[in-house]
Amino acid sequence: MKKSCTAIITIGVLLMLFACSNAVVGTGAAQNEAASGPVKAQHPQLSDQDKLRPCFECHKDVTPQIYTQWYNSAHGIGNVKCYQCHGTYEDLRKVPSVDRCAACHAGEAMDAGEAKPCWNCHLNHTFKGH
Repeated sequence: MKKSCTAIITIGVLLMLFACSNAVVGTGAAQNEAASGPVKAQHPQLSDQDKLRPCFECHKDVTPQIYTQWYNSAHGIGNVKCYQCHGTYEDLRKVPSVDRCAACHAGEAMDAGEAKPCWNCHLNHTFKGH
């Protein structure tokens, strides 16, 4: 039972983290691709040691609203980590692709596809169950 709950919560948290689309403006594919591209150059440089720390350790102070939304969401409760949706520092994406959701939500991701990503209906970092 405990493993099932953890798996369900983990899936929920993955969806939540995937929803980080605050930077997406407009609906055109080119705009979405530009917004979802790698953002490593925009992120402050991290030491090798800092790259080992969880994202939330800085982001709870740097972006407290996003952190709080994630923390109180199904993804936060399920302990889905930022990198699971947004990638690691080396391939960090502000707006993940739908295929990142498919790792836990294959059916939903296949139904929605890139044309209608999860965050078109779900608020950023506040995913709730259907």
